[in-house]
Amino acid sequence: MPDPLKFSLRLDQVAQHVDVQPGGEIILRGALTSRRDGSIITADTTTWPAGAPGGGSVDAGGLLDLEGGGLHMTSRASPTEVHAIATGKAAPACAAAGVEAPCLVLRTLPLARSRLITTQEWITSLDGALVVEIPDPVLPPVAPSVAPYLQGAAALVGVGLMAWIGWTARRRRAQSPAGQLLALADRVSAKLRTTDAVLAAPLAPTLEAARKALKDRRVDASSVEGKRVAEVLRRVELRIDAVTAQARAEEEQEAADELVREIESALEAADEVSATARKAS
Repeated sequence: MPDPLKFSLRLDQVAQHVDVQPGGEIILRGALTSRRDGSIITADTTTWPAGAPGGGSVDAGGLLDLEGGGLHMTSRASPTEVHAIATGKAAPACAAAGVEAPCLVLRTLPLARSRLITTQEWITSLDGALVVEIPDPVLPPVAPSVAPYLQGAAALVGVGLMAWIGWTARRRRAQSPAGQLLALADRVSAKLRTTDAVLAAPLAPTLEAARKALKDRRVDASSVEGKRVAEVLRRVELRIDAVTAQARAEEEQEAADELVREIESALEAADEVSATARKAS
């Protein structure tokens, strides 16, 4: 497992972006001590020593404006360790500083003003460091009631993957010279079963033997002999197509002849009826 991301907070930048997704945790460790007044500043508090004017105390205001940076403190593990999460909400301080949210916003300006010194004077008086740690996201445990559904989904994905692999393999075989030659033999065989029986009788056993030889790879489809077989199969296919087309044309002519005879007979009958009606009148 990779180590969490760690870095020391820079004091020369008003706001610093942290790459944390909404709900993600950030840990702030350490403290800074001012040589001017002895105050100890952590991420969220300032502690005044006992010798300070007014005595020792703790102020609820530290080095960072967490809420303004789109962060919310969740716990304090120790006086110098603060845990916070990214809220995913608006971060006005980040926007004002022109930094992507969430971000760590320094309170150096108000801290310096409260001491009646400049920000630079305040920063140069500080010793120590504040370390930022971004732990790796922890995946939530799978509830027992959800486990069967996840197993089912994984099984479906596995079946889909196997089907895709099989389809890819079949597609590659079909596009290979051997696959194309066998497909030609299969196509000719299928056409032969629906063509004239006189033509099919002598060709059927020979074509079946050819298909078996191709399936057994006794002939290399990409070789000269394989191309000869393909040429013969194409000639047989053309012959079958011609016989089939001729048979269809003959059937069409026969049907047309029958329709013509029926229409002519109906027309003759109509003429006879008309003639009989005229005589009667």
